[in-house]
Amino acid sequence: MAKKSFLSKLRQDSSSVMDEEQRLKKELMDLRIKQSSGQLKEIHKIKETKKAIAQLKTVVNENPEEKKT
Repeated sequence: MAKKSFLSKLRQDSSSVMDEEQRLKKELMDLRIKQSSGQLKEIHKIKETKKAIAQLKTVVNENPEEKKT
């Protein structure tokens, strides 16, 4: 159910999509840095973050006309 609320929130508020994408990419970078230094215990968060970024990009590409304006 959390996935539906995440996607529906993004579909309703298209202005926050770019901010959300930047936040997720920063989080992914931080997770990768922690993993490389051996500090990351919850490795599954990398996969979840990558999946969220892919879902975000899917929402953006659903309506290419809105992206241009």
